[in-house]
Amino acid sequence: MLTLIRQMLRSKAAGGLFVLLIVAMAAWGVTDVFSGGLGTNLVGAGDRTLSDRAFDNAVERELRSATDTRGRSLTKEQALKQGLIDQIFQREQFGLTIKAFADQEGLTATQAAIRAEIQNNPSFQDTTGLFDLVRYESLLRQNGYTSADFEAMLESSLTQDRLRRLTRTALTVPTPLAQVDAAFRAEQRDAEWFIIETDDLMDVGTPSEDDIVALYEEVKPNLQEPERRRISLLKMSTDDFKSSAGLTEDDLETFYEAYKADRYTGPDTRSFTAYQFITEQAARDALGRIAGGAEASALDELSNTMEQTGPRSVLQNERLQDLVYGPGSAVNGIYGPQLEGALWTVIRLEAIYPGDATPFGQVRDEIEEELSSEQATELFYAALPRLDDLIGTGASLEAIGLDLGLPVLSFDAVDATGFTVSGRLNGTLRENPELLVQLFDRAEGSVTERIGEDEATWMARIDEIVPSRLPDLDEVRSDLIEAWKIRRRTTLQDERTEALISRLENGETTLQEEAERVGATVQSLSRPRSRTNIEAELPPPLISRLFSAREAGAVQAVTSTTGATLILKVTLIDAVSPEALAPMARQIAPSLDEGLGEDLFQAFFLDVQSEIDVDINDKALDLYKRSIETTQ
Repeated sequence: MLTLIRQMLRSKAAGGLFVLLIVAMAAWGVTDVFSGGLGTNLVGAGDRTLSDRAFDNAVERELRSATDTRGRSLTKEQALKQGLIDQIFQREQFGLTIKAFADQEGLTATQAAIRAEIQNNPSFQDTTGLFDLVRYESLLRQNGYTSADFEAMLESSLTQDRLRRLTRTALTVPTPLAQVDAAFRAEQRDAEWFIIETDDLMDVGTPSEDDIVALYEEVKPNLQEPERRRISLLKMSTDDFKSSAGLTEDDLETFYEAYKADRYTGPDTRSFTAYQFITEQAARDALGRIAGGAEASALDELSNTMEQTGPRSVLQNERLQDLVYGPGSAVNGIYGPQLEGALWTVIRLEAIYPGDATPFGQVRDEIEEELSSEQATELFYAALPRLDDLIGTGASLEAIGLDLGLPVLSFDAVDATGFTVSGRLNGTLRENPELLVQLFDRAEGSVTERIGEDEATWMARIDEIVPSRLPDLDEVRSDLIEAWKIRRRTTLQDERTEALISRLENGETTLQEEAERVGATVQSLSRPRSRTNIEAELPPPLISRLFSAREAGAVQAVTSTTGATLILKVTLIDAVSPEALAPMARQIAPSLDEGLGEDLFQAFFLDVQSEIDVDINDKALDLYKRSIETTQ
């Protein structure tokens, strides 16, 4: 039979039959057999897949909280450019791989565990602490979840937590290792030091002509001046439209009144009655009677009751704080029961007293700035099409600026990093890194593309290219003489410091005597310090030197950024006693266990990856990314 089939497959008729089968399957939508089994899914691991819809939902949820450097919501296109889409994909792939492994080993979080996690979440409970299905579904919708998506996310989270716990079971950092770490952290050291200020008046002589020529030849590569370009710039930003906002006093006051309660009024205070019961069941049984105004004496198992008035902080239980002081609370509302200590608390809200409002005059300027910025942003984006039209006509920067009422700025020649020949930084040209790249990638007289449209956009013209050049010796003679003197002064100071350290280490002199010799004052730590509590008492350049010394009495020197020399002598190295080391090691062991456990889980995941076949549909992922670029 197999021989007959093989012979048929070699015939022309069989080829035609296959063509008909392919066309038929395409007509009926059967195409996955030719795409590795993933279809439009982005990734597959085991029996698990990630669909483009599920991935898009994950991206949408991420973007609800993602913001740019100015605190504004990110678009999908911005997220794609910043690599956030790829990060989300990696995270989803990680979760999918872990769940596929857990499926294989029978370790996936069960539906019962997922339900328990949901029902025990205070966010999904009503004022009495019971699971509220309506509240649950409402919160999911507000945060961009379907119940299936949310439960899948919980399944992934619970499964990962379970696997992390498994990898850490019976994991303990060896006691000797914990003791070494404890000894390292707790070792106490003390030191004295003084500072030798830079002697800028030290007579170092005058360099000879040979010295100057030699130095010139040595530093030639550093003297080579880079190519520079003289630039004309047209910049349009939201700031250019703030004066056109046209806000009236009525506009500002209307905004203030609309947001007065939410933004310009302090926290309110509330009066409530708290009922504390011995058991939860008694507290629940009393809810209806409390709502009906029953006397405290009529409530069973009531331990005590109290009336309180004040801000949110008068309640210690965070869940009761959220319920009683939350936006959905109302007078006569009943909240709880919640366990506080050994008693179950139920609260009836009696009154709400609004907080004090900030007067309009105190926030007027803040409101004006906010509204004018919003309107300026709208005007900016409305002007972009006109700017692009002018660019399309081939108009010059000056003509565009005249049409839009924008100045064209001219700058001294700058190098590729934005610095002029005098060393002054041109910050405007560096506001958008791409601008300088284009400016140094084009010919003289050419104009860059319009760069950026996120509340600011730039265009520039290369007016002149100043070629790179090497200044001759006479141009830089005075600088070379000064550089020679600085180098000579540094050499003499280093020699003086080495001699000083040698005298101290040989016992020929003391730190106090050396300090007096240079007119300095010996300073010391107020008390011995460890690596974990050094604080800022010691000059930062000396901190690492203090703890790198191998023995007490060691002397070290370091030159600060100001050129001063700091001389340090370690006066004490006090190791932890063996008796104190054991309890200290036990105290820090949990943190070491945590770090080691995380490292072990990462190693475990590498093994999981080698065991679970993960298929990535690069074409589907690329299609998803291109859909973002074309729909924005």
